[in-house]
Amino acid sequence: MNGHIISVAVPRPLDGLFTYLLPERFVSGAVVGAWVRVPFGRTTTHAYVVEAPKPFVELQAGLDPSRLKEVIECGAGAFVPPDVMALCRWASDYYKAPVGEVINCAAPASVIGLRSGRKSPRQTLVRGDPAGIEKRAAVVLTPAQSECVSAIDEARKAALSGGSGPRAALLHGVTGSGKTEVYIELARRALSEGRGVIVLVPEIALTPQLEERIESGLGRRVALWHSALPDAARRDLYAAVHSGAIKVVVGARSAVFAPVRDLGLVVVDEEHDPSYKQDERARYNARDLAVVRAGLSGAFTVLGSATPSIETRERAASGRYSVARLSERVTQGGLPDIGIVDLREEELAGGVRTPLAVKTVEAVKATVAAGGQVMVYLNRKGFASFLICAECGEVRGCPNCSISLTMHKRKMQLRCHVCGYKEPVPDCCSVCRGTMLDPVGSGTEALEAELPELVPGLRVLRLDRDQITSATRLEKTLDAFRAGEADVLIGTQMLAKGHDFPNVRLVVVVLADALFRWPDFRAPERACQVLTQVSGRAGRGAERGRVLIQTFNPDHPALAAATGRVSEEAFIEGERELRRELGYPPFGRIARLRIEHPEKNEAVSRSEAIAGVLHAEGIEVLGPSEAFLERARGIYRWDILLKARQIGVIHAAVLRAKDFSRKNGWPLLVDIDPYGVG
Repeated sequence: MNGHIISVAVPRPLDGLFTYLLPERFVSGAVVGAWVRVPFGRTTTHAYVVEAPKPFVELQAGLDPSRLKEVIECGAGAFVPPDVMALCRWASDYYKAPVGEVINCAAPASVIGLRSGRKSPRQTLVRGDPAGIEKRAAVVLTPAQSECVSAIDEARKAALSGGSGPRAALLHGVTGSGKTEVYIELARRALSEGRGVIVLVPEIALTPQLEERIESGLGRRVALWHSALPDAARRDLYAAVHSGAIKVVVGARSAVFAPVRDLGLVVVDEEHDPSYKQDERARYNARDLAVVRAGLSGAFTVLGSATPSIETRERAASGRYSVARLSERVTQGGLPDIGIVDLREEELAGGVRTPLAVKTVEAVKATVAAGGQVMVYLNRKGFASFLICAECGEVRGCPNCSISLTMHKRKMQLRCHVCGYKEPVPDCCSVCRGTMLDPVGSGTEALEAELPELVPGLRVLRLDRDQITSATRLEKTLDAFRAGEADVLIGTQMLAKGHDFPNVRLVVVVLADALFRWPDFRAPERACQVLTQVSGRAGRGAERGRVLIQTFNPDHPALAAATGRVSEEAFIEGERELRRELGYPPFGRIARLRIEHPEKNEAVSRSEAIAGVLHAEGIEVLGPSEAFLERARGIYRWDILLKARQIGVIHAAVLRAKDFSRKNGWPLLVDIDPYGVG
């Protein structure tokens, strides 16, 4: 039989490639990286060419030619560029994820299709007058910034000219030290050489702000890349970047796959942020993939942070990354004064009804009276954490998840923040029929209502995922606060990112203790990072800022480090030694296997059976045990944790587990380098 066959990856949670007959009219276009449409089961799906077409005579032994189906449609050329395809293959192998699911992160169905009749990329992607961009002022660097640029650029040129030095650099700069200006100058130099640039940020909330600063500094168009874009905009964006019409991409973690031509520089801003870790489907870490992408593309990586992760610090200490430092803020105000409010001793402003101390409320009043703005951080959405019956103690829980329902007063609802279940606030207890139902634990919605009662006339905005339901609403909220239309911005972890509000003179952390109690070996490090980052939002203008951190545990090591009572180096060294002793990253490798089933007994028995095939020399198997959130969306979840010194040992165990699960027809979720591990 004449003709060709082709192996493709489908965007499904299925390992391996699928073989199809390739009609002769498609052979020339079916290069590696091309998209195709193929029959799959009773439907059709898009898929990706991952191996060049082969003559039919090379059909693998055992495959029945009569059972092969034909490719229906084929795009012309490499829709996924070679370096991105290589990155996807690497990520699939490292994270043990189906290659089709990984490639789908790079080129989902929404970007495949004809673009005729659509607005040009210039019309669709550029806000304002593109010609006006050229007239904006160039970035002016401080001496410290210039020194960092020179050091990093020297390392970049040495690495890209074939030298043996590091191909990545850590830019360790305090909050407000001007890391963005360093990124812009490095990007300008890469662009002057005809190279492309990717800048990653941990949250969509940061992309518009950073896009504007980079666009202004470079005097050229910048593409804003994230998963919340409408399909039509994503298609235009992909085409513009793929063609080379746009050379700079700014975006969240999926931007690591952007098809930037002649990539020369990858920047990872706030590299420590856990938002870079994808927690579903292909569970990759965009920070780590950025370094791999740069290596595959012949580019250089810059990882920036005021609070670098211990993993990144270790790579820098070992010489894998070079290091540049910015030790002072660019503004005259300097770093903020940080004070502790001991909730064991301080009187609460509204009794037990509000979590704000009298001292804190007075500071808010004084700041606003002096013309300043305030940011209030509380990583708890809703009006109350839960609703409890004062007569029998019953807490209303989600029927689908092992978690209590959060009360939202504005809509008078109880809501699950895991599965989305919601119900009206009841009139009485479902167990004893008692009517004494008390909301416990203030959330952001409660603070939004209570603060104006404590400080009459206070103008308050709220920033959390319940309030911010679209990118447009997010941008309007941030712009309104920046324009001075509100005195106080209350928010969850979205506030801890790299926002720049020059008039914020006071930052309040409502309850630092919530950061200490997370069941994760990274919790102390993460607490210190969040407290430092949130504190860094204060005093970014001419006046020095102030931070008040409320806590029941003022002597916690992370708090001592964040407030400067213990040096950052001493705190990090303590965490390093603890991880070394326990075999946690960066001194060991871990993976989490998750088994899910609607029936608890079945989830337990399957996890025990899988654990039985994992034991081998050099690996520690912990569990199985119920996940931190045992039941979610009606599904029971049990975990097995693997620990080893070498990633190869982890990979071998994961492959044994996957093979065993596949033979039994059991789904298995694999997470290499997971977060949220106790």
